[in-house]
Amino acid sequence: MKSEFPIRNRDYVGPCTDTRVWDRFELRPGDVVLSTPPKSGTTWSQAILMMLIHGQAISDRAVWRDSKWLDCGFRDQDELANALEAQDHRRCIKSHTPFDGITYAPDVIYIAVYRHPIDVYFSFERHVANMNSDFLDFHFAADPAVNFRRFLENPKTDMGSDDLTLASLCHHYQSFRDWTHLPNVHLFHYSDLKRNPRREVMRFAAILGLELPAALIDAIVEASSFDQMKGVARVTVRPAESVFANPAGFFDAGTNKKWLGRLSQEELLAYRDRLSDIVGTEDQRWLEDGSAED
Repeated sequence: MKSEFPIRNRDYVGPCTDTRVWDRFELRPGDVVLSTPPKSGTTWSQAILMMLIHGQAISDRAVWRDSKWLDCGFRDQDELANALEAQDHRRCIKSHTPFDGITYAPDVIYIAVYRHPIDVYFSFERHVANMNSDFLDFHFAADPAVNFRRFLENPKTDMGSDDLTLASLCHHYQSFRDWTHLPNVHLFHYSDLKRNPRREVMRFAAILGLELPAALIDAIVEASSFDQMKGVARVTVRPAESVFANPAGFFDAGTNKKWLGRLSQEELLAYRDRLSDIVGTEDQRWLEDGSAED
């Protein structure tokens, strides 16, 4: 029998993630938990949410300094938790964890953001290539065809989103989608943010219960544009304090359909078959392109 509310019933531990911190972290009413698979619009969404929370269209401060990645496995998690505890404003807590690894509270807002799975794959490939360390290189250690086959065929694991497989991405999606009947659980899509950023910023604001002047909404849309965000990373993050060789490169190219010219027709067909084995037709359509409405 399905429970009335989501239950945190497992831990995910991998190169980037350690969800055991949720057992000792106390959520507050009004908190926002933002969880996405990697390279699905996390930092973009963080920036929008933090500007809405502060009521200021200012993107000259790296958003991860305020919106902490609580269950990051390669940082001091007590330090992250303490930094969040010290915040006296409404908190936005970042995660890449499926819903079954996150603490649920009915007075907390949960937002999950998704992107076409193949765009995630190729964006993550560039992400790993830009890193100063090699702890994620196992994703792309073989030739491109073998790497992509691994992404398609390998099952989800206890690493959660860290294992970068189609199965893990779909599990993250299904873990949140199954609870969207609750008023505090919301899904967004990268493609919708690109197609109509103003509409999506207004939707974020409505979910937060904020009524803001149209001029401020427009300013936040502009401040959270790809060019603005990349520029912020370029001037505010010193390479010495970043895990990335080029901090601005963290934002990749901000484009979709990264597989064009990279995958064969056979690989695309294999992807379609595998995705349809995991999710239904309607979920497949949304997971790839969101609402598909202008």
